[in-house]
Amino acid sequence: MTDTETIAVAEVSAGPGGTDDAEPGSPVELPVVEILTGRGFITGKSGGGKSILEGTPVHTANGRKPIEEVEEGEKVLSLNKRTYRQEFREVRATISHTDDRLLRITLEDGTELVGTEDHSFLTVDGLEIVPVRGDELEEGTWMPLSRELPSAESATEIDLAEYVDDANNIRVDGGVIQSGPREELRRLTLDFATGKEIGLYLAEGSFDSGLTLQISNVDDGVKEFLRSRGYNVYERTCNKGFRPYARFLEAEFGSGSANKRIPNWAFDAPSAFRAGLLSGYFDGDGTVGENAVAAMSKSERLVDGLKELLRQFGISSTVREKFTLYEGEDRRYRRLTVDSFCIDAFDDTVDLSVESKSERLAELRTELATGDRYNSKDMIPNFGPVLNVTARGADWTTRDSERRIEGASVHNLTRKQKAGRRTYNRLVDELDVGGRARAFGESDVQWKRVVSVERLDEERTVYDLDVELNDNFVANGVFVHNSNTASVIIENLLDKNFPVLIVDTDGEYYGLKESYEILHAGADDECDIQVSPEHAEKIAALALEQNVPIILDVSGYLDESDGQELLLEVSKQLFAKEKKLKKPFLMLVEECHEYIPEKGGVGEAGKMLIKIGKRGRKHGLGVVGISQRPADVKKDFITQCDWLVWHRLTWGNDTKVVGRILGGEYADAIEDMGNGEAFLMTDWSESVRRVQFHRKKTFDAGATPGLDDFERPELKSVSGDLVSELRDISDEKARRESELADLRQELDEKRQRIEQLERELEEARDMSRMADQFAQAMLRKADAPYRGGQGRNFERPEHQTELHAYERSAGGEAAAASDDSSTAVDASRRIDASEREKATETKTAVETDEKAERNDAPGADGPTRTDGEADAEADDDAASDAEYVAQPYPGFEEVVDEADDERRGVVVELGALIAELDPISRRMLRYYRDRRVGEPVDAHVAAGGSGDQRLAYSRNRPLRRAGLVRHAGRGRYAYALPDLVREEYADRLDDDEFEAIVAAVEATFLDDGRQAERKIR
Repeated sequence: MTDTETIAVAEVSAGPGGTDDAEPGSPVELPVVEILTGRGFITGKSGGGKSILEGTPVHTANGRKPIEEVEEGEKVLSLNKRTYRQEFREVRATISHTDDRLLRITLEDGTELVGTEDHSFLTVDGLEIVPVRGDELEEGTWMPLSRELPSAESATEIDLAEYVDDANNIRVDGGVIQSGPREELRRLTLDFATGKEIGLYLAEGSFDSGLTLQISNVDDGVKEFLRSRGYNVYERTCNKGFRPYARFLEAEFGSGSANKRIPNWAFDAPSAFRAGLLSGYFDGDGTVGENAVAAMSKSERLVDGLKELLRQFGISSTVREKFTLYEGEDRRYRRLTVDSFCIDAFDDTVDLSVESKSERLAELRTELATGDRYNSKDMIPNFGPVLNVTARGADWTTRDSERRIEGASVHNLTRKQKAGRRTYNRLVDELDVGGRARAFGESDVQWKRVVSVERLDEERTVYDLDVELNDNFVANGVFVHNSNTASVIIENLLDKNFPVLIVDTDGEYYGLKESYEILHAGADDECDIQVSPEHAEKIAALALEQNVPIILDVSGYLDESDGQELLLEVSKQLFAKEKKLKKPFLMLVEECHEYIPEKGGVGEAGKMLIKIGKRGRKHGLGVVGISQRPADVKKDFITQCDWLVWHRLTWGNDTKVVGRILGGEYADAIEDMGNGEAFLMTDWSESVRRVQFHRKKTFDAGATPGLDDFERPELKSVSGDLVSELRDISDEKARRESELADLRQELDEKRQRIEQLERELEEARDMSRMADQFAQAMLRKADAPYRGGQGRNFERPEHQTELHAYERSAGGEAAAASDDSSTAVDASRRIDASEREKATETKTAVETDEKAERNDAPGADGPTRTDGEADAEADDDAASDAEYVAQPYPGFEEVVDEADDERRGVVVELGALIAELDPISRRMLRYYRDRRVGEPVDAHVAAGGSGDQRLAYSRNRPLRRAGLVRHAGRGRYAYALPDLVREEYADRLDDDEFEAIVAAVEATFLDDGRQAERKIR
């Protein structure tokens, strides 16, 4: 290489700030030696920016608002492209302009977004979330949506006084409003009931000429709810005449079926209010059919609002246009359908008053879970070859493999490049894949395909947000999002066989492999070799001694400290070797503000980069830092640079840096730079030129991703011999880690053995204590005064003083002559005073929880007892079972003691689970056991309860949650304890053993002891 050798990377550009003696269009060449050994800095956005139509909703940390109202310094919802998690990031600048190059992008779920042709959207390619221009979008492109939109929950109440008009009969008096004969509270609390009432209004509400609110729903459950809200209930309608409330609904939610809407503040109301609104709307205009849950409206704004409300609860839905013929005229509606993989979340969110809809929703949920109904998929697309490669490594694809069928399935999914989220995550677990592949399946992103891209023939105002770090934000639920110059310089150096090392923080440089043999090293499976700090010396040797260009891809390290440690060690090795070699070599560092920030501490990797910047030149080691935000980069680094490239900048603090280094005229001009334009400042020419950089030649992994299956170009690979020593290092590390893993496993086994011995010792102590209690019980019974004893046992537990009552109830003298040993066993199982106190406390807590949950029980529609009456009934039920709670189940020791350890453990575990239930629930379980299938109300009556529907479902809920009963459809539940036993033993018992175990567990709640006599064989 001669000192005069150059590379042509740009042309002189016309415009403010250009050099007077330079002819626009003339080539701009950079001396190679200065580039390789000097210090450079590239900053700004080489692209033209991203712009979204005014009015598009954006989610900020303070609530939802139109994009034009977002201000600098606010935090907006953004996507971390490394962890795939959404987070709030600060807006560094807001930009607006008019544009006539508009595109309307429609996704398969009906989501629409309007942006400019040069707007950067996001898509996915091989586990990488990458930008793509609007004019490069096409049908089938996958775009990311937020799985669950946030809510600030800042709007908690409405002051109805703001909606009082000039009518003579309306008066505001402190905390109340008098409107005609009706008086209501001035402040409307935004809770579930308020939300449900408004949802019913949106579905079926209207006003008469006097602003009396009319809701035309004739379902009994809805009528009962509206009656509780102060409505006059008639056969065909329910109405309420309160003018301020009517004015509020009309002003905020609109009137008329085509004009109703959901206001912005409603998205930031409490979750209970939002859930209530959805419940009321689906009670009114919703349908729960054979295959789907849907709703339809003439109002586009209303349906779009409902779609966003649902997504705030993690519920995905699809919107389609629907036309119906009415009196010879086509009428256009918008139909919203809940995606079937979200039916569970929908059922958990809404509380429907229409019983037929509620029951059908429960049935649909069961059918989807059991596979009796088609369940649409939450898709994971374009995940690359990671699953296929791992399956081959695990021998799933070999001819004699037991997993060959699964291996073929993995190959098919890889070929299609899409899989359902559950399938993808299951394969990741079974193949034990970690890192980005696992994080991708657990992401905060839901992927939807583009179905149409339509050009709009109009000029509108559009807006852009410059967001820190992530450089993207959520617009209308979609994540929307540049550097070309560095790649152009790298391509020119590689064309002349000059080696470089690129520190890639975003995984965007692998496209260079389209034309160049370059080693791609990092953490991802797509890299040529996975590396760690142990590889640093060999990486430096390959780069400097064997002239191998290298991409050091640190984007795949989920823990940033791992990537920083690798960069530190490689930098140290490069600096140390260059002291001896003194060979021109360039190190390019993307997002350098992460390592050498202006504010905050500089880590060890950053200190090493600063050292290279200060002292590397005399050894031949050059460094180029790249950042879109010069204000965030340590000024000592920028001011020491020999050449600088300044692309478009918009944030005030960044343009101030330009003004301080280049001058005020450049600071003003830099905001209007076009695509690829920049100010080029170099020490060797002592000038500032406005230039137009060439476009890169190779595949742009950071801007133009493959839109179909593996549409990226064929990439070159380096020779296997070059990475063999790197693999040897990896193998040695793996061997050491394997040895450590074996030692850890051995240690864990010893710890587990110690814990097992400790448990066995404790069990032996328990058996000893039980034997002592048994002996004491025998002595107490033999010594009792009513059996002729002397009554020496003065410390007999209080509950044993009524043994004579037990004997009378069992049949007088015949009972007294019963088997003493059996009575002694029963006595030995009675709880002492402290245990009874604990049982009483537990019972009280259970009853308190039940009272709090009563409103959750279905069947709240129709007349019911008051809460006080229901509570009294619950207390009566509990009191009547006080003795039952204190009594142990009969024959437990006989059943358990004759079982082996494993069976004893299952009997004890399930017995303890049942013992924790309240008495009514246990007797309801007996009912289900006898009938096999039944309804909660019938079970409650059979258990001695009142039959109150809310109490019945409250007592039934613990049985269902414990898995002791299971939903059988149409409000009925089936006895499921035998299924639990089968699951515990994984179907390893023969029929006799199985029946014996079931009988042993059933002995815990059958009060007549008839099952206790059956033993485990």
